[in-house]
Amino acid sequence: MAVRMMSQTTPGASAYTQDDIYDDGHLRVEHNNYYVACEGRSIKLPRSEFLIISRLARTPERIVASEELWQYAWGLSKPFNAVSLHVYMYRLRRKLAPYGLNIETMVNVGYKLLPQSKAEG
Repeated sequence: MAVRMMSQTTPGASAYTQDDIYDDGHLRVEHNNYYVACEGRSIKLPRSEFLIISRLARTPERIVASEELWQYAWGLSKPFNAVSLHVYMYRLRRKLAPYGLNIETMVNVGYKLLPQSKAEG
């Protein structure tokens, strides 16, 4: 499976860096624009859920520690809360499931984003 991290320029805007857009042909995450789409259809997510999928998409198929996801979405001002993170992951999974996207739990470790083919298989 080929994954593209795109570099683009937009008229009147600064250039995107290679890490600003994740696109695997099925899922597209524009990190700086708070935009997620699957098969060309926009998926509306609250900020915290977007930040979670954004972080997972930066390293697909790699485990991201629960504490790291928490810090990415809520910063250091809120203490880590595993139960709250679990609830957010549940909500996010429900929104992504219709598109064939899955987030795998690694118990007591973290989470990883699975590509569509592995999520279906």
